[in-house]
Amino acid sequence: MERLSEELLDHIVSEVTNPLPSRHKPLYNDLLSLSLVSRKFCRIVEPYIYRSLIMTANNGEKMLRTTNTRSELLRHVRAVFVEQYCHVADEIRDFIMHLPNLQELDLDTMGSFKECGLSDIVPVLKLRTVTTLRLSGVAARETVAMSLDDWKFENNTVTSLDLSFFEPQDGEELSEKIRIFAAVFRNLRSLKLHANYQWNTHIPILTGFTFRCLVYSFKHAFETTLREFSFGYNDDYGHSEEFEVLGHSLGAREILKASRLENLKIDTICLQKANQTNKLRSLLLEPSCLPTSLRTLYVRHIVATGNLNPEERNLMHSDEAQCLSQLVNLASRRSRFPNLQKLTLAISLPPFFEEVASRVVKIQARKAKVQLELMFM
Repeated sequence: MERLSEELLDHIVSEVTNPLPSRHKPLYNDLLSLSLVSRKFCRIVEPYIYRSLIMTANNGEKMLRTTNTRSELLRHVRAVFVEQYCHVADEIRDFIMHLPNLQELDLDTMGSFKECGLSDIVPVLKLRTVTTLRLSGVAARETVAMSLDDWKFENNTVTSLDLSFFEPQDGEELSEKIRIFAAVFRNLRSLKLHANYQWNTHIPILTGFTFRCLVYSFKHAFETTLREFSFGYNDDYGHSEEFEVLGHSLGAREILKASRLENLKIDTICLQKANQTNKLRSLLLEPSCLPTSLRTLYVRHIVATGNLNPEERNLMHSDEAQCLSQLVNLASRRSRFPNLQKLTLAISLPPFFEEVASRVVKIQARKAKVQLELMFM
């Protein structure tokens, strides 16, 4: 191995260490083992060790001591994940602010929300090198803890934003406060919103009403640069139908339709019109609010078991069967979606409806003009 060129060894190391350590893979074992092979390997591996850093309250001081004595290591850092950002020392926050080539920043803001909120990350939002920003444990009620003057700036460098919310949000408060946060980003191309991965995902955090508030808050992005959007709706029980369906008050459906999204992941509850006349669900489902620019579409649909009678002989004529038919039919609407390449339907349904669903899908899938992927859950 020692006889191989450094370029070839570097390529081998890059393959062995792909992907680099992150929030979901916080291991440096392979990198450290390679660095012990020889001085040559150590010299090649060292940049990879520092390319993606995982910083906590426990290892932060050691990291700072190392980089203080060897400041040249800072130029290798491309990505940083900070665990419990609310509780790390000010020195660690200052360390992040002075990384010259930082591109990806992942902050876990879980902690005491009386002490920490979105307002605490205002300084990092002003960094001009970060293009990917992930925030977990977001509580929108903390958004404007600082003076509104502190939010009067723009960020044109972050193109990918991932937010996971920590607790149920009051829709009106969410719309008012997170809009101030959203207005900062002027060049977003990817926006992903979901419930916190560490939290109890069975608690309804992102509901249909929350959906329209968030779409309205990020209206500028939808109207201009946004090309990818994912919303992790997680209220499978639809606790309040009045708020769970997509109404017209904030114009979320219109914003979605007028956008130039190319990749969309969404739940059918977000496509529904406000139910004011107790219409059939198939009449409320309105796929026409989807943008015509779509290339890939992922739709999750939960069959409303309460609308079905297991004893009914012919569920093929049920309203739920009609809903499925509408969704699968999206794959055949080439004139409506000329750029669509792939449609994925994730369908959650009761066992007694599986046969009916399979028949509906089989009939409609024959007309598909794009790649169609179906998942029954």
